[in-house]
Amino acid sequence: MEVSQYNEKLKKITNDFEEAKKALYIEYGMSQAKFKVGDIVKDSSSIILINKITVSKGFNLPEPVYRGAELRKDLKPKVNGDRGAIFGNNNVELVKSA
Repeated sequence: MEVSQYNEKLKKITNDFEEAKKALYIEYGMSQAKFKVGDIVKDSSSIILINKITVSKGFNLPEPVYRGAELRKDLKPKVNGDRGAIFGNNNVELVKSA
């Protein structure tokens, strides 16, 4: 085996490993989602209508990130069209189910 062949195989193994880790991270984060697209949720700083759920990995385990249009207290979209994100499930409560 040549050095170049070794390096190519090692690079492929490393890439496959990183892809598998990313897939696991996304799978775990999405499995933790308590809410679904269309739900209205709030935390201490905002109320949003969820239209997308992604995953974030901080210093701990991956967690869901709920993204969507920010709403006013009367549950109507803000005039400025701001979008918001709520990270994780801590201190998040369901306002209205889809």
